[in-house]
Amino acid sequence: MEEDNTKLIQKYKQDLEMYNEQLRQQIQECKTALQHGSHIEIYDTGCEIHFPISVPVKPVLGTASFTPNKTPQHHLELALGNIDALGQGQASTDQDGSVGASGGQKPSSTSQQTEPKGKKAVTMYKLLSQTKVLEEWWSPVGIYSICPTTDGQVWTSGYSNTLTLLDRKGKVIQEVKHKTNINDISLSPTTHTLWVCDRENNIMELVSGQLKHRFSTKVRPRCICVTVCNHVIVGMTNNISKFTTQGQMVLTTSVTGTGKPLVCTPGRISECPVTHNVAVVDWNIKDDGGDGIAHVLVMDTDFKELFVYRGDIPSTYKQSSHKGAKPFNPYGVVYDSVGNIIIGDWNNNRVLLISGRGEFLRIIHTDTGYTRAVGVDKEDVLWAVFGGVFGGNVKLLQYSSV
Repeated sequence: MEEDNTKLIQKYKQDLEMYNEQLRQQIQECKTALQHGSHIEIYDTGCEIHFPISVPVKPVLGTASFTPNKTPQHHLELALGNIDALGQGQASTDQDGSVGASGGQKPSSTSQQTEPKGKKAVTMYKLLSQTKVLEEWWSPVGIYSICPTTDGQVWTSGYSNTLTLLDRKGKVIQEVKHKTNINDISLSPTTHTLWVCDRENNIMELVSGQLKHRFSTKVRPRCICVTVCNHVIVGMTNNISKFTTQGQMVLTTSVTGTGKPLVCTPGRISECPVTHNVAVVDWNIKDDGGDGIAHVLVMDTDFKELFVYRGDIPSTYKQSSHKGAKPFNPYGVVYDSVGNIIIGDWNNNRVLLISGRGEFLRIIHTDTGYTRAVGVDKEDVLWAVFGGVFGGNVKLLQYSSV
């Protein structure tokens, strides 16, 4: 309607301009006849003016009105369906220090899908009362970044010049050598290809066993994340930027109200598959202008800050190892399939689970070695790496049922 009205107004404007031009022409002809014309010419001009030009008819523009639905609930239920949260239960501490829930957890971590009448409700996502260790093995290579694939394998890198593909038991399937050290890796959720950033400012994609250069950054990339929209988010000192796969910048972070960068020392990046929010591990190193206090920053799709998680655990959480805990030091971050955030806490040898809104949910696992890397596969199985400089203890952990 807006487009149609615009066309009508434009046509009316053109008609008025033409009408105005014709009047000007008549006035000029009248002046000329009065000043220089004969009696006959003056008479003829006067006769023509007695037959005036029609004034353009003003158009009638389209209008619309809106009356809101006073009872939308029924229509929303028909359109969107229902999600019923399980009842709040009492937390109980399991052997590895994680917390489950009797009868369910908060709606953000446990829910069920409502079926038509006559059918039993099916639980879609529920935290287990105790985290299960599905596999455990010592890695033959150092791991600082880990990306589970869609076929049960995992790509790893360890601040070296080698990418290593391992199977579910830790056997080496493939190795890819590079000319320089690799800083971070990310698996595209769309194309399922591996993307790499290195110490020489290169952003590359692994294609048919070869690293293909896609673009370069002006500042050395620290970490990388490929989004579901096939954009490449790169973390650099004092900056997070989003690029196309050809290297054209789409978005970048701005400074805060205090004049400081929103992100100081980004270490890991992950995109939420549900909301497309972005979680960033910020080590906040003093040499980069930070205050030395590490945290996890969560931003929306426009790179605006939503919240900061600093490792807070509620005092009501019954966890004996929480007493005397060391300063929070996130070393890995990843979203699971429902939008909860998994954080590897290096100093405290554990893996935390928080909701997409920043609420603490539980400690998934506590280990004897510091947490190096975390990744989640398509089945929401957590791949976590603990301790080790040239290797690492890899555990496949199931913390929820889907």
